[in-house]
Amino acid sequence: MATDDQQPGPEALGKSATQRSAREIAPGVYFLAGFGNTTIIVGDDGVAVVDPGLFINGPRVVGELRAITDLPVRYVIYTHGHYDHAFGTPALLADAQDRGHAAPDIVGHVNVARRFERYAKTSGHLAKTFDLQFASWGPGGGDVVRKATYCPPTIAYEDRIALDGIAGMPLECRHGLGETDDHTWVWVPDAKVIVGGDFIVSSLPNAGTPFRVQRYVLEWAEALEEMAAVEPVAVVSGHGGVFTDDATDMLLTTSQALRWLDGEVVRRINEGQWQEQILAEVELPSEMAASEYLQPLYGCTAFAVRDLLRRYMGWYDGNPSMLFPSTRAEVAQEVLALAGGAEALLQRAEELAAGDAAEQQRALHLVDFVVYGGGPEVADAHRRKADLLDLRADSERSFVAHNVLKSAAVLERQQADDAG
Repeated sequence: MATDDQQPGPEALGKSATQRSAREIAPGVYFLAGFGNTTIIVGDDGVAVVDPGLFINGPRVVGELRAITDLPVRYVIYTHGHYDHAFGTPALLADAQDRGHAAPDIVGHVNVARRFERYAKTSGHLAKTFDLQFASWGPGGGDVVRKATYCPPTIAYEDRIALDGIAGMPLECRHGLGETDDHTWVWVPDAKVIVGGDFIVSSLPNAGTPFRVQRYVLEWAEALEEMAAVEPVAVVSGHGGVFTDDATDMLLTTSQALRWLDGEVVRRINEGQWQEQILAEVELPSEMAASEYLQPLYGCTAFAVRDLLRRYMGWYDGNPSMLFPSTRAEVAQEVLALAGGAEALLQRAEELAAGDAAEQQRALHLVDFVVYGGGPEVADAHRRKADLLDLRADSERSFVAHNVLKSAAVLERQQADDAG
């Protein structure tokens, strides 16, 4: 299995602060673990850096690079344009300038620049959702967006590109759809190493996430199969460790699971099932769910299913009452009136909170009627909702889901204080 440089999970971002030195995983190929991993590829006369990480990670990448070699950086390669992979570049550009080296070429798929344009266009939304997702670590999650410097590719390609600017270390960048539409995996043929970016996350792929745009489950499987076909001896993950002896097994097992999810959701859609039933019933078969490569530590099945539904269906959920829905506040006021007030709902929610995750989830829905009902019990409802969110987070293995639940609990307590 993957080396344990860093396994993703609810504490992964905190663990990424641990400073690990780069280590050589193949001749001239160095792995630097972090929340978003970096790979340094050293040839005879130059260097390529794959994924310089978050903007705060850039100086660390430069420090580790210069502990290995003084050679100039010829290429900075983005596996994709996410903030935790492609934004440490300014430190590398500054290092080149300080040393009198030519600025490196920045290599990425043509959609990276389009992504950066979208990020600039929707920066307020992105900052807000980063704050929502990472509020449990303190204020400023949105600083990932607010403080980022955009360095778009100077070499943009569409399908694949061979890079021969480093003597003794040819590289090939190949495009695939997966977590993003701008994704690259890097093939180092002489070392037989793949740098997979977020095609590889050392768990069930993050093939759907609450705040982000469409992801591509079937094409993700196809990209993994293309990687397996070149028979790598090592595969570097975007989050997690490095796969070696079992690299091909990991790639094909993960591909099989993604193909199964795509096929199962499409089958059910064609049978006339609506979103609620599909979300409630689709789970990986037991033999897949037991695989060490498919544990729901980063992605989770429910989120992947949601992205498949988003891709193949419209927003209509089969219930005509939802074509022009009432507001949550309007529905809540009706329910509170029928229940005889907020106390009955809060009491029942308290009883459900002592149960399993499914009962705690139902309790959240009951508390929401009080939250949106707007009565004098709102502050208490926010506090109870925060406690329930913490309970749900404690049983949630998915890194993304855990973070959203914990951060939401922080914000609910802030709203309780504001409501008095």
